[in-house]
Amino acid sequence: MSVTEEDVKKVLHLARIRVDDSKINEIKGNLNSILSFVEQLREVDCSQIDETVQYATSLHEREDVSIPCDSAVMDNAPEKGCNMFVVPKVVG
Repeated sequence: MSVTEEDVKKVLHLARIRVDDSKINEIKGNLNSILSFVEQLREVDCSQIDETVQYATSLHEREDVSIPCDSAVMDNAPEKGCNMFVVPKVVG
């Protein structure tokens, strides 16, 4: 599989990443190298390797309760409202 300049531009657009057009060929080369490595991994015979599954044997659940915040912490907040930290919106 080979990545084209159009593929790179589409991925950059979907990821909302702005890149100077002079870097497109460099990114294309890097993506092609990554995909080449993935193709090599597909060729590895793993049929003799046992599957391993790791999971927690017991989950320690606790009740989800709200606890009051220490006032000293809130005193240091740059912006606060309704006894909560106010942060700028980061998702559009």
